[in-house]
Amino acid sequence: MRFIPVVCLSFLLAACAPTPNMPEPVGLAYLSNKPIRLNIARVEVVKKYQSSSNPPHVENDFPVPPVAMLQQWVQDRLQPIGKTGYAVVTIEDASVVEVPLKGTKGFKGMFTTDQSEQYDAKMSVKIEVFDEFGKVQGFAYARAQASRSVAENFTLGQRRKVWIVMMEKLMNTLDEELDRNVKAYLSQFIS
Repeated sequence: MRFIPVVCLSFLLAACAPTPNMPEPVGLAYLSNKPIRLNIARVEVVKKYQSSSNPPHVENDFPVPPVAMLQQWVQDRLQPIGKTGYAVVTIEDASVVEVPLKGTKGFKGMFTTDQSEQYDAKMSVKIEVFDEFGKVQGFAYARAQASRSVAENFTLGQRRKVWIVMMEKLMNTLDEELDRNVKAYLSQFIS
């Protein structure tokens, strides 16, 4: 009958476990920036990266997949105002990989809340400007990455909140890099 007190004790200790700290959404800071006005006629998006539904890839499980976030960034930030030429924005990477983490083993593991998974996200984008004849006139490139782990006791809702915060930070970092590189390497096209 010793089993019952041990089970009751473990449930009692689990009930006293601290509530996991949840990150707060940071928002998409780049939305407050003015669009980059480019002296070209149009902007095209090429999705070179093809999302995978096979593990360890989990980008399609996110509330907004990274590819969709990048496509929205193009609409929000690149504004064609010219009459000739065009830009091609190539999404080269928009992946999120889930990495299982090792937990605490044995008796101590019964009373430990471990980080159970890590999410590694990567984004890379290339912006090329072409003249009306299809000749490359210049390009800018940027990439960013972020990682975040979650505790084994996180609910799906808590995980999604972590994913949203991670992706917001990643998009803000990528926007800063793209903004800087477009202004440095494609300045002749900015109006």
